[in-house]
Amino acid sequence: MEKVMALAGKGSGIHLYLPESFEWLLLSSDIFKDKDLAHMLENTADYAASEIYGSWERFFTRVLVEITQGTYLAYAKESLNRAYLQGNIPEKVLREMEGITFHKSE
Repeated sequence: MEKVMALAGKGSGIHLYLPESFEWLLLSSDIFKDKDLAHMLENTADYAASEIYGSWERFFTRVLVEITQGTYLAYAKESLNRAYLQGNIPEKVLREMEGITFHKSE
């Protein structure tokens, strides 16, 4: 990590994006329209009891699994549901990654 940070600091065009977790990225990317979810993401410490989850990643995984259970977006940590690669979902996730620019190859 030290070498990556040094390289990024030299203006090499490297940008680091370090979200809480991949599950957090999906939850925060406007795929799910839910005011309660938005409030929870802004105030995670009020919801993610460390004695229960051990990490925010585990908490976000549980939330994502619960809100997608029984839907076409059903989430499992072991394998990414192909639905997340369809339609406008990839663009919504990429838009959440502030400061990162992606160029589609043709």
